[in-house]
Amino acid sequence: MKYLKQVITVTSWEFSRFFKPKNEALGIVIMLVVSTVFFFGGRYAFSDSDKKLEISVLNNTDVTLTEFLNSHYVLNEIPIDDKANFIGDLGNERDRVLLEAYSDNFILHAYKNTSDINKIKAHLTEYHKQSEMQKIGLSPDELTTVLSPAPVIESFVYTDNSGKRVVLSYFFAGIMLMAVFLSFAYQFTAITGEKQLKITEQIVSAISPQVWMDGKIFGITLTGISSMLIYAVLSIVGGMLFFQFRGLPASGILDYIYLPSIVIYLPFALVGILTWNAILAAIASIITEPNNSGKSSLMMLPLVFVIASFLVTRDPDSGLSIFLSWFPLTSATSMPMRWAITEVGYWQLAGSFILMVLTFYFLRKLAAKIFRVSILITGKEPTFSEVYKLSKQA
Repeated sequence: MKYLKQVITVTSWEFSRFFKPKNEALGIVIMLVVSTVFFFGGRYAFSDSDKKLEISVLNNTDVTLTEFLNSHYVLNEIPIDDKANFIGDLGNERDRVLLEAYSDNFILHAYKNTSDINKIKAHLTEYHKQSEMQKIGLSPDELTTVLSPAPVIESFVYTDNSGKRVVLSYFFAGIMLMAVFLSFAYQFTAITGEKQLKITEQIVSAISPQVWMDGKIFGITLTGISSMLIYAVLSIVGGMLFFQFRGLPASGILDYIYLPSIVIYLPFALVGILTWNAILAAIASIITEPNNSGKSSLMMLPLVFVIASFLVTRDPDSGLSIFLSWFPLTSATSMPMRWAITEVGYWQLAGSFILMVLTFYFLRKLAAKIFRVSILITGKEPTFSEVYKLSKQA
C-alpha cells in the first residue's frame, strides 16, 4: 500500500509538472490560427489557377493545332520575322512562351521549365495522339476500346480493407509519433535536469528508485495520452471543417472512424507508451551531461520502432507485418494498424498485448535498476559496460 501511494504521488507530480491546460489550450489556438492562415493563404495563392495561360505561336502554325490550343490557352500569333526578337526578350519577359510546330516535332521557347510548361507538353501529347489516330484511320472511340483495361469482376471474402481504413491506420501511427516525441522531451528534461541540479540523490534517499522510476514513467505517459486524446479530437473536428470547406457533409468524417479499431488502439497505445517511456527513462538516467553526451541520440530510438510500423500498410498479411505486430517494441502501433486494414484473430490480439505487458514489466524493473546504479557513479558519465557490471552486482 505504501508503494502504491508513493507511486501515485510521484505520478501526479510529474503529470501536473508537464501537463498544463493553459499551455495546451494556447498551443491548440496557435495551431488553429496557423492552419487557418495556411488554408486561406493557399486558396488565395492558387485563386488565379483557372486563368488561361498565354502562348505565342508563329502566324504560319497549322490551323488544326491553333483551334485545339484555343480551348486551353490564350493564343497570340506573331510574325515569323519577330521570332528572334521574341526569344531574345525572354530574359526580361519571363512569363512568355513561344511554341513552334513542325511536322515531326514541337519546339517550346521559355525562360525556364515550370509546371505550365509541363501542362503545355501534356496537351501537345494529346494533340499528337489525335493526329496519329487520324493518319491511320482510327477513331477516338476505337482507341479507347483498345486501351481500356480488361473487364474483371472482383469478388473478395474480406472487403473491409478500404482506403479509409488505411487512412485511419496512418492516423494511429501519426498520433503515436507525437506521443514518442513528447515522451522523449519530457523524460530528457525530467531526469537529466534533476541529475544536473543534484536533487536526485536527495529524492531517492526518501523513496526507492523503483517508485521514482515508476512515477516518472506513469506520469509522463499520462501526459502523452492526454495530449494524444486532445489532438485526436482536434483532428476529427479539423476533418469535419475540411469536409465543410469542400462542400461535403461534416458527417463524412464518420466513414474514417472505425470504432472497433479505436477500442483496440487505446490499450495498445497506453502500454506502448509505457514501454517506450521505460526505455527512455533508462537511457536518460545514465546521461550526465546532455549537451555533450553521445548517448543522447539513443533517446530517438523509439521513433525507429514507430516508423517501422508504416511498413504494415504495404502488405498487412506479410511475414514482416505479422512479426511487427508481435514484436513488443512495434506491436503497439503495428497490431492496431493491421486490425484496421486486414483480418486479425482475437488470439493474436491477446497474445501480442500480453507479450507487450510482460515486456513493459521487465523494462520498468530494468530502468529502475539502471537508475539506481547510475546515481552511484559521480564525476563522469558511466559507460554501458560499467552500468551492466553494477546492475549485475545490484
